[in-house]
Amino acid sequence: MVEVFKWIKWGRILVVIFVCITLNSCIDPFEIETENFENILVINATITNEVKNQEILLSRTFRFEDDGPLSEEGAIVKVIEDASVEYTFEESSPGIYRSVQEFAASSGKEYELSIQTSEGRSYVSDKVTLPQETSIERIYPQKITNNNGVEGLGIFVDTFDPTGNSQYYRYEFEETYRIITPLWYPFDLIVTSEGENSFEFGLVNRPENQKVCYASNVSNNIKIANTTIFEEDRITGLEVNFIPAEDIRVDNRYSILVRQYVQSREANGFYEILSSFSESESLFSQIQPGFITGNIISENNQDEKVLGYFDVSSVSEQRIFVNRDDFLIDLPRFALECDLIELVKDPFDELITFHQRIGAFIDSNEVRYFPDAPPEPGEPIEFPGILSYFVPRACGDCTALGVSTAPGFWVD
Repeated sequence: MVEVFKWIKWGRILVVIFVCITLNSCIDPFEIETENFENILVINATITNEVKNQEILLSRTFRFEDDGPLSEEGAIVKVIEDASVEYTFEESSPGIYRSVQEFAASSGKEYELSIQTSEGRSYVSDKVTLPQETSIERIYPQKITNNNGVEGLGIFVDTFDPTGNSQYYRYEFEETYRIITPLWYPFDLIVTSEGENSFEFGLVNRPENQKVCYASNVSNNIKIANTTIFEEDRITGLEVNFIPAEDIRVDNRYSILVRQYVQSREANGFYEILSSFSESESLFSQIQPGFITGNIISENNQDEKVLGYFDVSSVSEQRIFVNRDDFLIDLPRFALECDLIELVKDPFDELITFHQRIGAFIDSNEVRYFPDAPPEPGEPIEFPGILSYFVPRACGDCTALGVSTAPGFWVD
């Protein structure tokens, strides 16, 4: 939910900028300020049927002009099972609370969330139960053109509950992709010594782990679906993600883990309203969504607003891998701006001044050395005569865009 509110904030800012440009009426600077701000506790709490350290996120609403939400720190958080068993949570990092012991929600039992803030305010949720588990049938990729006419890769999900009891679904995903350094060169240029009148430069081996890297993202929107109007409790071809063909995520090899939550009708209603709010197209719409009421209240003040929902969901997940050439080989692909950068000595510069510029360029960590005519593979490498050629760091070192260690789940 924290990610959702960040998305809302930046979406609003972009809308304001767009309106100003379109109307050509923003002659004076326009400062966005929040009026009638309310400091409201925000709770993101989903307990699942997975045996793990469950996690609950607490934060505060933030003003339109602020950078983001503040974490709610120092709270006492508990999940109570059947009014008798308590699972306590500890704050693992600001605003993130993890259960001390691993546990899983079980069918036929009632669960209740209890929170006491560092200021002594108490909050409690309705009692909720675990819906039945329904497994994802399949996750699959397809080359598609989206509603904006952009070609790329769509990720789709099919699921089916023959009992007809699931009906309400929510989807999240984690995506990981491989990055190949486009202008790899096996040596880096360094300053080996510094004298009164000049620098001396040399080459050192560039780490091999800068050739191939991996980066990951998590979904930051709300994708829900329900089957209540269908004859069967079946979802077919629901798009959970779309990646344009020219996006770096599908430049080489891509993986996505899709998580399917079966949730209650009440939880579905909450997320449906939240989704509509976050996808509002106009800041100045005449229809305002108002406050989103969840199932958590303040025990100290019944009129206090609390934003969030305590949800108990059953989860199914599935991962797939996709090679770009299997689906998008005929489409334009991602390309970094990798123009060669040459530092040229000014005729009026002393040599030491020029060398200092090269040294500062190297120390900036924004570039990587790349001779204007690097040798072909297998060709002997000689120390270049011209030292001042570079490319942007990401073009010669993939750790500018990701990490060099492959995730444990990665399969080539």
